[in-house]
Amino acid sequence: MDYEYTIDEYGKVLARFSIGHEAIGLWFTEELAKDRHVIAELLDRIRQLEERKINRFDIQGREFQLRLNWDQIEVIALALGIDVDEELPESTNLYDQESYSECGLQDFKQAVLRWEEFVLSKLKLK
Repeated sequence: MDYEYTIDEYGKVLARFSIGHEAIGLWFTEELAKDRHVIAELLDRIRQLEERKINRFDIQGREFQLRLNWDQIEVIALALGIDVDEELPESTNLYDQESYSECGLQDFKQAVLRWEEFVLSKLKLK
């Protein structure tokens, strides 16, 4: 999973993820953004998952839901109309790559840590 973090001409932080992981980039951009408190809470929940203190953690956003468990994360666009408490069938093929993505928990953790570094470095410039 490749990704790139940038800032647009209006000062908005943007995350672009590789094909198949676009929804994760949209989640970073739209839901996580520059909110240091949400980033810190997310990293704490990831730590709790790694230590097996919790089994699962979900974040309901404005446009996406993020689901985390011991092994993987899923980002699901609320516009899909999927019952977010229901697992997607194994053979499900979603048409829009920007509506659903998944990856391993450790890959996601590394992306969040890099996002935190990026956001903090950009906030210090202001």
